[in-house]
Amino acid sequence: MVNQRLWGLTLLERNLRELEKLSITEITVVTTKEIGPLKRFCHPIPESLNVSVVFETQKPFAKLGNALNQSDNFLLVLEGHAINDRRLLKELISAKSACAVISPSGSRRAGAALLSSSKSSLFKDTNEQSLTAILNAAMQNSTIDSLSLARFENYIENLRREIPPFLFLVETPAQVKEADRILRNTVHKGVLEFVAKYIHPPLEFGSVRMLAHTRVTPNQITVLWLILAGLTIPLFATGHLLLGCILAAVSGVLDGVDGKLARLTLRFSKTGDLLDHIGGTVYDGIWYLALGWYFSVGDLTSTAATFTGVLFLSYMIERIVPGLFKKLHNSEIHDYSDIDVFVRFVGSRMNNNIWVFMIGVIWGLAQETFYAISLWMLATATWHTLRLVYVTAKTRIKSPALAN
Repeated sequence: MVNQRLWGLTLLERNLRELEKLSITEITVVTTKEIGPLKRFCHPIPESLNVSVVFETQKPFAKLGNALNQSDNFLLVLEGHAINDRRLLKELISAKSACAVISPSGSRRAGAALLSSSKSSLFKDTNEQSLTAILNAAMQNSTIDSLSLARFENYIENLRREIPPFLFLVETPAQVKEADRILRNTVHKGVLEFVAKYIHPPLEFGSVRMLAHTRVTPNQITVLWLILAGLTIPLFATGHLLLGCILAAVSGVLDGVDGKLARLTLRFSKTGDLLDHIGGTVYDGIWYLALGWYFSVGDLTSTAATFTGVLFLSYMIERIVPGLFKKLHNSEIHDYSDIDVFVRFVGSRMNNNIWVFMIGVIWGLAQETFYAISLWMLATATWHTLRLVYVTAKTRIKSPALAN
């Protein structure tokens, strides 16, 4: 199953890329079948990796035992036909002593371990074909220490969701589906606005599924949606509202596609992340100003100009307050409590705003909808500002000792 593809990568290919993200560059693949796993890859592996393949039918772990005996360093061992949680692998590497772990979750749990030469006996004269079985037996009879997960943090901040640690073997079609679900959860945020939660996912994941096996890169998708977002500005400013809404909606979907494509195929780019962040921040504000210019006909004393000012100022507050909240409380304002999750879901966000505005345009209520969005954004910004003040004051009242 190491050649099973999920989101553009074979299982082995995915594991090699995961190890590369952990700065592990010397990798040996041990297989019992001559299946040429390195020839089945969809994308070129990073040049920094040095990968060798060992074919062994009788005692597949004899080579590993010999390698442990000859090495002065720790070796990280894991199942090649599993989805391996990078967080768990990182915990193993950080342990600094020989230990093993069996996945605490999943229907087909895999194992992984950090081993030293003192543990080479685990693989001596064994005909066992499963690394997980060997590690599980060693943990049961206390031949090797178990990695403690008592302090493992399930919550992933940038995803705003909890994901239990996993090492999941993929050996059947049913397990392929479960692995697919696990991977989806690792790239999709848990707390989102209505449109991003219910409308975007099928469009984004459908696009990624088509693109993952191709040479299209996440950065190319980023550039594409930035171009579409730029073209939206003159369309809004000149009153071509429906076409502008369509381009804005498409760019919003592509803004999710590039990130999911990068995370699912493990092709990250600091340049892409920077362009994505700056583009989203800048274009959102300019879109509002372009619409305001059209509705006000350039008259800064008009009602439309006033609503534009309210919208733009509220938008800027929405960009600033969450950052202040995170800095002060080391938490996201959008999932601090259940009420904050609800406000994120129904609040004024560009994804929600564009689709609501498009409906207003279709119904012939473009200007009225624009005004409503301005008030909606004002209400959202006011709520988050009050939440910042309230939570900060409450935290300080609960911690009077800090002032003494």
